[in-house]
Amino acid sequence: MTKARSKGPRSRIKRKALEVEPVKSYRSGRIDLDNLGAQLGWYTPTAKTARTNTRKSRYPILNGGRIQVGITTHVVGLSVGYRHIFIGRDGSLWRFKGALLVDPVPTTDGLDKSGMRAWADACARAVIDRLSPKNEIAIIEDSHIRYRKIVKALVQERMLDAAGLGHERNARIYAKGICSGWDERDLLFPRHATIRHATLVALVLALDANKAAQLIELAALIEMRIPFVSRDAAISIYQQSASLLARLCPQWWNRGYICDWDMVGNIDRLFRGQYIQMIERAWDSGTQFETAAGLTIRNLVRDPGDMGEEGAT
Repeated sequence: MTKARSKGPRSRIKRKALEVEPVKSYRSGRIDLDNLGAQLGWYTPTAKTARTNTRKSRYPILNGGRIQVGITTHVVGLSVGYRHIFIGRDGSLWRFKGALLVDPVPTTDGLDKSGMRAWADACARAVIDRLSPKNEIAIIEDSHIRYRKIVKALVQERMLDAAGLGHERNARIYAKGICSGWDERDLLFPRHATIRHATLVALVLALDANKAAQLIELAALIEMRIPFVSRDAAISIYQQSASLLARLCPQWWNRGYICDWDMVGNIDRLFRGQYIQMIERAWDSGTQFETAAGLTIRNLVRDPGDMGEEGAT
């Protein structure tokens, strides 16, 4: 008679599977959130959330672009075939458990860039409808429509001005003048009005200070939801950005809205080059980034040594 060998307890440390897990590129901030459809993370449905009683394999969570709920901007995540809403901010990603989409997220198979944008916009609208009060949605959407109409009218006005000087300009040329990755839709139909978008539009169209300030002030109100940016502040924003662009691109200063962007590049490239120079200057000299940018930070906070134990923690 053989005695069964008893198995002693074996300690096994097993990594617990997370329901939502961001990918490394998103967690570290290296992902381009303007790249619609890019993967933000993985969704592993549990027995409670899956459509069957067994644990499913992992499903990718795709980038649906930025959305604004209240005064906070988030990135929306979407998992094809599911109604769950995923929200991300600052490298974190989680499933919003307070609401579900009306319909499952449609597939992205076979979609080109234009189709992917339409997919993301439709899904983002569905998410906003589920997360925001109806009266807020109606008011803010009316403001966005007004902003887009104003931008379109300003672009058309500059096209006529350019034609009067014998130069052909259109919305695509102005969009490419802002960024090589932009097209007419990025210029004329942004998902959200922002200070950045309004400032870039004002620069590429070489608007006068008053018109530029009005556009920036409107975009700031829509973005911030409260009037943080006054008319004077908007003028200062535009004048500072115009001063920098004039130094980086003398042709823009001389020719304005008929600047030949095919020859000089685009505003995004010029500003990015300036940013890289500041980074290199700070690295080579061992100074802070703000010092390389020309900012002086003094007496912003008290010396932690003068604040006692609480200030030192």
